[in-house]
Amino acid sequence: MIDIHSHLVPGVDDGSQSLEESLALLKQAEEDGITELITTPHFMKNGEFRIKASELVKRFNELKQTYQGSIKLYLGNELFIHPDLPELLEKGEILTLAESNYILVEFPFQSYKNEYDEILYELSLKYRIIIAHPERYRYVQENPNFCLRWLKEGYLLQSNQNSLFKKETKKIVLAMIKFNFISFIASDAHNQYRLMELSNAYNTISCNFGEQKAELLMKNNANKIILNNNLISPKYQVIKKFFKI
Repeated sequence: MIDIHSHLVPGVDDGSQSLEESLALLKQAEEDGITELITTPHFMKNGEFRIKASELVKRFNELKQTYQGSIKLYLGNELFIHPDLPELLEKGEILTLAESNYILVEFPFQSYKNEYDEILYELSLKYRIIIAHPERYRYVQENPNFCLRWLKEGYLLQSNQNSLFKKETKKIVLAMIKFNFISFIASDAHNQYRLMELSNAYNTISCNFGEQKAELLMKNNANKIILNNNLISPKYQVIKKFFKI
């Protein structure tokens, strides 16, 4: 399996706070069957996580040099929406995923402004956009078809593995998978409380939708990011009754 969203670079955001913690999470990932991963520190222009790419690369390389396991490691960012993102990407101050043309973008959890669509459009002129964990946003929880505004533009969606096991998000994620909203399932691992694992989600998706779907969401699509190959947007359908899977 390939994980495209995690927070393993130590001491740069709300994820791992030490090299030892990062190594423990990587050991956990190995045992879970993860073979490649992209670690994606937060970048928030107006928030507390504003470490530039040059420093992230330095700390990431220290982690890679210390880690002696089998997982292939790549670096990226989880980018909090901001009008300056296009310029910062152009300057190389923030990162795409694994040096590809894919970027991972997140939004405020409580509200969504129309101006975000304009920022996304500008970003889409040069990059393939992946929306991080839509099921965690209140406006998507209230109406999963909110995601259609992104899907219609060709943006891709990534759900968190633990959302498949939480009461408030399980039915939404299953519905979004059923109606082909989701292109990736990732760990969004931070620490011992937000674990580096995908196997439980793989098994759940296999049981509900078949192993081919699990392979698609947790290996094949992710591999296209690492290879920087074009990923065709899924043929989605409008969700009519997400509470009946």
